[in-house]
Amino acid sequence: MLIYRITKERYLETYNGLGGSYEDGARWNLPGTPVLYFGLSAAVAMLEMANYTSTPRLVPPSYRLAVYEIPADTPIDRLDQDDWPEDWPQFPYPESTQAIGDQWLREGQRFGLIVPSCAVSGGLGEIMVVNPSHETIRQIRLVETRSDIFNPRAFVGVGRTE
Repeated sequence: MLIYRITKERYLETYNGLGGSYEDGARWNLPGTPVLYFGLSAAVAMLEMANYTSTPRLVPPSYRLAVYEIPADTPIDRLDQDDWPEDWPQFPYPESTQAIGDQWLREGQRFGLIVPSCAVSGGLGEIMVVNPSHETIRQIRLVETRSDIFNPRAFVGVGRTE
């Protein structure tokens, strides 16, 4: 299975989960809980990155789009749509999603939890919350990196004042 993330080049193979989401908390974890987030497609990873910049054209040059491979038999859970809290897409992150993710991470039984991406309307895209303390983390393999994250034609009009 392939999973995707955009991060600084120097962190491409850092899987300890002690980055920004650990420090500040995020949609599916509270501050102080080690976690990694991956898109289930490159497009979702790109849209997720767009949430953190004023324009995707301003993604720092040190960032890379990375493609990772995990074993086909990797233990993964999926949060069924019936179990999504009503406020799951709200920002700032609701306590309801943080409680779900934090509990799942603390249980530590599985490598990944597939949840909806807020970057894609209606949860039509998905991300994976990854437990960095699961033994499968040692089997994750970086297979490709790209510095050309966004097509040069994308977002050409963003920021123009005419």
